Amino acid sequence: MSATDEPFDGDRIAEIRSVRRVATGILCALSVIFFASFAVSDPPYWLLLIRAMAEAGMVGGLADWFAVEALFRHPLKLPIPHTALLPKNQKRAAGNIARFIDEYFLVPDQLLAQVRKINPAGLLFGWLSKPDNAGVVARELSNLLQLILKYQLQRGLGPEGNRFVREMVLTSVNPKGLSRNLSTLLKDAVHSRLLDDILLEVRNVLDQNRGKVTEIVQDRSRWWIASSVDKQFVRLLVDGLLSIIDELSDGKSKLRAEFDSSVVHLIDDLHKSGHISSYIEEGRRKYADSPEFETTVDAIVGAILGRAERTLEDDPQRVAGMIAGAITEFADTVRKSPELEAQLNGRLLDAMTSVLDNIRPAIVDYISKVIEEWDSEELVERMENEVGRDLQFIRINGAVLGAFVGGALFVLTSAFH
Repeated sequence: MSATDEPFDGDRIAEIRSVRRVATGILCALSVIFFASFAVSDPPYWLLLIRAMAEAGMVGGLADWFAVEALFRHPLKLPIPHTALLPKNQKRAAGNIARFIDEYFLVPDQLLAQVRKINPAGLLFGWLSKPDNAGVVARELSNLLQLILKYQLQRGLGPEGNRFVREMVLTSVNPKGLSRNLSTLLKDAVHSRLLDDILLEVRNVLDQNRGKVTEIVQDRSRWWIASSVDKQFVRLLVDGLLSIIDELSDGKSKLRAEFDSSVVHLIDDLHKSGHISSYIEEGRRKYADSPEFETTVDAIVGAILGRAERTLEDDPQRVAGMIAGAITEFADTVRKSPELEAQLNGRLLDAMTSVLDNIRPAIVDYISKVIEEWDSEELVERMENEVGRDLQFIRINGAVLGAFVGGALFVLTSAFH
């Protein structure tokens, strides 16, 4: 019992005791009147009427007292059959109470109808639209996210996660779309400095390796051809190639224009024939099935999660502020969009239907077990505190009503005699 509950419970118990004293006092008063009426040897009519009323009221009060007491304990501690009903039938009562709540309070259609009336999405996002409330939720989400990241970093993405990423790679990437984009990129590269840089690098390599070219030519040359002739041939060959490369490097030359056009047509042909998309598809599947794929995915995910965890540890307030800002922004969006609010209400009600169907047995079992595990005296005390005042009024009503019925019967029988 909490400190805030004590004054309320104390006042309620005091009120029950006060009403009980009144009921007992009325019963005692009726008993005194009944027995005192016999002190008169020749009682007049009015005294006989009072005696009859006291007698009937006393019987009614005693009967109701017995009924009230029998609910909770043995009257006068006598083991009378069918008394102390609540302690004796605690287990059955627990099941009945739990079943009653299940059948009349946890009915999905009835419960969801009440939830629908209160517009849960409107209430929730109205509450979240206030920065202080969004800040509270954001801090809790930030702490939860930090715990999840620590756990995830320890165990990695795992086989299921890698399989999910693999399926995403295989199903989300469109080879034809990539082929089109790659073709455009290659054609742009033909007209960019990239080709100039490549040609320059080829020219430098060729020019710097004249000796190597000479050796290759001499190794394959006839024995009767003089080496000076080979060297002269290599010089002419390399100079000719360098001249062609220099002309290709000139973006305004006719040869460069013809070369660019040929390369562009080649790229278009490869794209239209499906060769590029086939290469992409084959390479994608080979890579997705290779051990390097899982290693790469784990490394990328680990780096992302590690960076996120360090950010949460180093500056949690900033992260919480970003989350809070996103929450309030979305909450404002929901409040301004009745259609979105209706969609969220629908999803929430669908989720509640599913959850309620799954947890109803658990709720019923929980209520039943809690009541079963209560101590019998504690159960009696709880019930008396809840309904004891009304039960004492039943005693009072029984005594008063009995007295009036007894008086009426006395008057009627006297009239007939």
